[in-house]
Amino acid sequence: MTFDLTKFTKELYIEFSNSLTFEEVESLLEIKEAYNKDTPLSTGKNLSLTYISFNGEKSTTEKQSYSGNQINFEQEIQSGINIWIADNLKGKSSVLKVIKYALTGNNSLKPNIKKWIKHIIINFKIGNKHYTIYLNTEGRLNAFLLNGTFKKPNEIEDHKDQIIIQAKSETEYQEKIQDFFFKQFSYYSLKWTQKSSSKDSNELLESSASWSTYFKSIFLESKDSASLIFGGQEKKVFEMLMGLELTYPINRLGLKKDMLNDKKGKQNLFSKMDIKQISIDKQNLELDLDILNKQLETLKDEKPISINKLYSDYNIILKEIELTNKISLDYENNNHLLRKLFNSLGSKRSSNEVELNRIKKEIEKINKQIISIEEYLDIGIFFSNLDIKHCPSCNHTVSEHKKRTQTEEHKCTLCNEGVEESEIDKEVYNDKIDRLKSLKLKFIEESNILIEDIKVINLKYDEENKKIVNLEAKRIELKDTILLNEDLRKIEKLINIEKGKITPDNLKRENIIKEKAIIEYKISELDKSTQKPKLSIDFDKQIKLLDTAIIKLNSLRYKIGENILKRLSELMLSEINDFGLKSITEIKISEKFEIQYKQDGDFISFNNIAEGEQLRAKIAFYLSLIQLDIEKNFGRHTRFLIIDSPSKEEADANFLNGLSSVLKSIEERYGDELQILIGTAERGLKDVVKKQYITRLDEFVF
Repeated sequence: MTFDLTKFTKELYIEFSNSLTFEEVESLLEIKEAYNKDTPLSTGKNLSLTYISFNGEKSTTEKQSYSGNQINFEQEIQSGINIWIADNLKGKSSVLKVIKYALTGNNSLKPNIKKWIKHIIINFKIGNKHYTIYLNTEGRLNAFLLNGTFKKPNEIEDHKDQIIIQAKSETEYQEKIQDFFFKQFSYYSLKWTQKSSSKDSNELLESSASWSTYFKSIFLESKDSASLIFGGQEKKVFEMLMGLELTYPINRLGLKKDMLNDKKGKQNLFSKMDIKQISIDKQNLELDLDILNKQLETLKDEKPISINKLYSDYNIILKEIELTNKISLDYENNNHLLRKLFNSLGSKRSSNEVELNRIKKEIEKINKQIISIEEYLDIGIFFSNLDIKHCPSCNHTVSEHKKRTQTEEHKCTLCNEGVEESEIDKEVYNDKIDRLKSLKLKFIEESNILIEDIKVINLKYDEENKKIVNLEAKRIELKDTILLNEDLRKIEKLINIEKGKITPDNLKRENIIKEKAIIEYKISELDKSTQKPKLSIDFDKQIKLLDTAIIKLNSLRYKIGENILKRLSELMLSEINDFGLKSITEIKISEKFEIQYKQDGDFISFNNIAEGEQLRAKIAFYLSLIQLDIEKNFGRHTRFLIIDSPSKEEADANFLNGLSSVLKSIEERYGDELQILIGTAERGLKDVVKKQYITRLDEFVF
């Protein structure tokens, strides 16, 4: 669907024409990118791991049985479902968190394990394209993303031309790997607002969903089973995974509305300021000011002191030094930029001159080739067709009979040696001459372009050079800060001398003057606050328009995507029932992306599902998103799941049987089209799928 923003704007203007102009409506509906940014169609790509390795050493402060043990974990990973089975606290969750760290830059490993692991290598595919991530955590993080498959750090060093990303810190890596995955799966940052965490601030801040936010829809941990998507932004992640049309404008207009509500609140707060209290405060300050004035009158100023004038001179010179330093810094910055451009022009000119010389040589070479071929055509053919009348050695006549006989026998008329017939095809040589002339014309055209470019560059080069010269001249004209600082030191000495002359009365007078200045400033500020005109912005009308626009867009989005959401609901219900939750008989998804489960006749939210059933509902939700992509080509899920300890919270027979059945079914139905990595201590899941990595009882995974 192509959304008609012009029509939508006109419809809203008609509705709000009594309170807003068309330009105001247009401005309120304006967002940075197109309203048609979203599409529910899948990218057709899926993320899957093929290999993981990490190494290091188990260093501990206290003596343990494993202290000093080397870590050398290496595992090939297959498509479909892979299960690691190991006892609790033996390292299976750490393996999954290493994968998370490599794919997001977000390190949630336990502090001791963070110190142990020094090198991580992950091989993965997006579609049929292979990539490698290498993290070197010795000291500060050094991270790489490369094209291709590499399994050793030295291989990566030998293939630097394949580097896509290199980062020197976790923050830099998180930003760059986010940009990579956002582009791969057509993600972008949905936004929301939240109050500043600072106690002294009432500012409303803008927050954005990151790749780590969306990764919570990939990495499912049992400790987070109480929420459908861990992290407090469930709807935002759900909206991104579905990719329904109009999601972007709904999000950005909602952000605008929140900001306007915040401005409205601040405006109301100011308009309700207690004017009476301001008046009382002012009266009290005026009383204090009157007392200070009377105190000043009682003090005799026998001898005017010059210290105030000295302070004034000191401040003037200080400001002059600051201004001079600022101007000098500006000149330095401008000079740096000009020289950068100047050098760039010089390099470009040199490059063009080198290229022009090369082309000139090519033209000379072509001219020589043309002359050579033309000479051959004029002279070489003449000699090859020459008719011999007399022998050049003995001057005997060569008879026509002999010439015919020798020609028939393919022998030379003079030396009787055998000869091969050869005919010179003039057209071939003429064609070659034409091609060379055509090539020569192209080179001439290129050289003319380069000559013009060099002329333009020379003009710019001269202009920039003049600017640099002028800038240097201005900088020389600046006052010498060394001399100014010397003047400053002289005034400091005079101030110290004058301070020694101050009498107690003069000191008291000076303090009263300072206090008086503070009170006068406070009174002037109170006067300003009562004189501020009321703001004329009618936020209510703007907020109402945005609210109406969001409601209309939500309804339209739901109407367009209703069949997709309905199919997702059906898949979720089927998966939940297969997990043994037969009491849930219907699932609905509203236009605001709220999921409701019908259980025992009542519709409830995910949070109200019994604690022992939530993890099943959560896994069913994500499996359904993946199935929606595979079956119907809708949605943006990566078709990649990491499930940590799925039976930890719900180890009942129905759940395990349901999980086993669903995993077998997924393996049979979808095989290579998705990848699920599961870490569990439940040995009842042994042999459920073919790709399993089982650690013996009480043994560490690494």
